[in-house]
Amino acid sequence: MSLFSRLSQAQRPPDRPGDEGGEGPGGDAGAGGENGDSLHFVAPSTLNDISAKAGVLLKTRKPGDITNFPKKGDTVTIHYEAFTEEEICNAKRSGEAPDPFDSSRARGQQFQFRIGAGQVIEGMDVAVSKMSLGQEVEATIPYPFAYGVQGYPPVVPPRATLIFRIELIRFASVV
Repeated sequence: MSLFSRLSQAQRPPDRPGDEGGEGPGGDAGAGGENGDSLHFVAPSTLNDISAKAGVLLKTRKPGDITNFPKKGDTVTIHYEAFTEEEICNAKRSGEAPDPFDSSRARGQQFQFRIGAGQVIEGMDVAVSKMSLGQEVEATIPYPFAYGVQGYPPVVPPRATLIFRIELIRFASVV
């Protein structure tokens, strides 16, 4: 069992942003980046009906087929590397490569889960549901859609924003 699948069982925090009324941004808004990279803001409410003022930021590292997208209930197969935002910042300052706290690639084992089934943190559900087949992204997931105020000590500190590098390898629809 991967650390990610154990961590994804953490209880969701009660203090979600945006529950004060008013809708958060819906859908994606894209902006071009260097070398064909693109940024997309994805409101978590696009997967389920919560009202949110914060969401998941996706940066495309490698485009997918732009045709085939998983949907709620589909079983997806991915590779991922998980970092805290602090680890990424420290690595940039030191000029060294960041060290993931969990990685399916390091284990040499792909990771599977069902979209929208609560098997992973909400931010991962949202990110992968917006990816096309073969796409690789860097997903920035704010703490309310990761492990919340409490974090998952000692691996994930309280209120930690997480960065996931994700590759969508394949998915299968449940018939």
